[in-house]
Amino acid sequence: MLHRIGRILVAAAALGLCLGLGMATSAGAEKKSRVIKTVAVWVAFDAENKTLTVKVKKPGRKPKDKALYLKKGRDAIFNLKLDGSVLSGITIIKINGLRGTFADVPPGKTVNVYWVPDEKKEGERFASSIDVIFSEEELREKWKSDD
Repeated sequence: MLHRIGRILVAAAALGLCLGLGMATSAGAEKKSRVIKTVAVWVAFDAENKTLTVKVKKPGRKPKDKALYLKKGRDAIFNLKLDGSVLSGITIIKINGLRGTFADVPPGKTVNVYWVPDEKKEGERFASSIDVIFSEEELREKWKSDD
């Protein structure tokens, strides 16, 4: 019986040590920026420069870097990553929940841009994901024109 209690105590101590080390490493690690959701109107997509320009409707919460603050009614530019896979951090565009392309979105369409401060370019924004919702009429019209 005492032997079992000893094993349990050793296991509990080991678990406590692992948890303690895990907390120490996570506290020491650099905090990643939380994703910010901005509601905006699609202005222009520039494939050559890999950027998206939108007019902000609802800026979302404020980032830590004041240079990245968005203001309602003003244009904002987001960097995009167009090549690679989802695992490598490519910018994903979803239309009504399905994977789409930047060419599918007309100027003037309201979109949700999910972004973080760009790790590679200080003072700039990186759009990790963009959601677009088309109404049933817009989808019917788009499919008619594709025939």
